[in-house]
Amino acid sequence: MSKIIMSWSKCKIEVGKTGAEDAMATELTDIGVINDKSTTMSAEDGDTLTATATGGEVVAEEEGEPVITITTRVKEMSFAVETLFTGAVASSDELTVKTNIVPDDFSMKLTPKNIGAVGIKARRTHVSFRPGSSEEEGQYVDLTFKILACEDGELYKKFKVKDTDWNAQAGG
Repeated sequence: MSKIIMSWSKCKIEVGKTGAEDAMATELTDIGVINDKSTTMSAEDGDTLTATATGGEVVAEEEGEPVITITTRVKEMSFAVETLFTGAVASSDELTVKTNIVPDDFSMKLTPKNIGAVGIKARRTHVSFRPGSSEEEGQYVDLTFKILACEDGELYKKFKVKDTDWNAQAGG
């Protein structure tokens, strides 16, 4: 029996604005401390087109590509990262927020800590930015990355984590 690896028991997510022609961002920024067990990847059914004949008999059906999303909760997001997503204006100890809408597409890379686990790289995602606060968790931001198809049809790539992947990104 082979060993099962706990894929995302701890992970790092990095983002950067998607490049020209849907290229992976050349510079990636760590989004910060991720809340324990908050990162998930899910698929929702895509659009379905059904053709029916007289009397309601189904004669053909097509199913569209499922919508893939990765969601996570970031604790105490830095002003610099929030500015990257929303364009908020930061001074030394204040952040002026005019919108929580993320206007640009972002590349994202999710790297699990465990060697042999499977990570995800998406060249183009739409980001939903939802800030919140509670006595128990403090300030946080819920991020949802909706993976979008690139012009060449690619949705995302999976990769196996090597020892150097986590250490290089985690600074040791």
